[in-house]
Amino acid sequence: MKLFTLFIFIMNGVPLLVSAQDKPVADTVKPPVKVKYWDISGTTSLNFNQISFSNWVAGGEDAISGTAGLTLNANYKKNKITFENSGLFSYGLIQSTEQGLRKMEDRLEINSKLNYNAVKSWNYSFLVSLKSQFAPGYNYPDKVDVVSDFFAPAYLLMSLGIDYRPASFFSLFMSPATGRLTFVIDQNLADQGAFGVRKAEVDAQGNIISHGQTVKAEFGMSLNAYIKYEIMKNIVLDSRLILFDNYTDKVVSNRWNVDVDSETNLNFMVNRVFTATINARFLYDDNIKIPKYDMVNGQRVKIGEGPRLQIKEAFGIGMMMKFGSAKKAATK
Repeated sequence: MKLFTLFIFIMNGVPLLVSAQDKPVADTVKPPVKVKYWDISGTTSLNFNQISFSNWVAGGEDAISGTAGLTLNANYKKNKITFENSGLFSYGLIQSTEQGLRKMEDRLEINSKLNYNAVKSWNYSFLVSLKSQFAPGYNYPDKVDVVSDFFAPAYLLMSLGIDYRPASFFSLFMSPATGRLTFVIDQNLADQGAFGVRKAEVDAQGNIISHGQTVKAEFGMSLNAYIKYEIMKNIVLDSRLILFDNYTDKVVSNRWNVDVDSETNLNFMVNRVFTATINARFLYDDNIKIPKYDMVNGQRVKIGEGPRLQIKEAFGIGMMMKFGSAKKAATK
């Protein structure tokens, strides 16, 4: 009887033991956090300006203008390596009663910089930059003769140097080895020697013996300074300075003619959608010969040409939409 009772106990206990072993054990180990090394974001903007006059004694011209912009950013960071990429694209038109439809903004710019941290705030860096435009440009009111176009000009800059970044809002890149290619793929402009390329050779009758060059190579030094700083709440200063000196110019006297590209934006965030921007840009390139005009007997006449400081100022109120999300800093 005792043996039978033990047998029954074992037979009833085995299923309970098996069931207990099959029961899942609570997982107390958390899955590893996946670190994202890429941060992709961007903004789109649309600005409008309008002015009209009626019986306005001081005079004026009715006009309406609009500018569309797109900014893209793709940044990578892992250990000592950072890879920064940005694209700036904008296009704007203005319509006035007297001069009709004209282009007032045209920008295509792509920048990439690869950094390897050397020590503290110093990085070894390689920079690539491409700048051009989308559509033909004219010397208004002349709307027939093209003075610029897509890849006419285009500037491709490749620099190897050191980047100093003592704070997140400031960067200073210095390069003693910078190569720059100037493209003018419009042969008519190249034959004229536009944007510093070698112009066409012609005979006494004006016939072209050899066409102008469409690509010009230069080698020199460059300096890029950049700051993006929130002066106060919702007011951001965004400023960039680019200097380039071609110290291999065949004309020795031109070797210290520094090219300057300076742009400053003051951005006011009214709210999450509406913004106001003050923009100022200064360009100087000794290779670009800008025509000089004067009024002679009531006619606008070209009296010469030469390098001059180019200035563009703009103020706009519009809408901006951001997309993408900032990532958390990757752990080393």
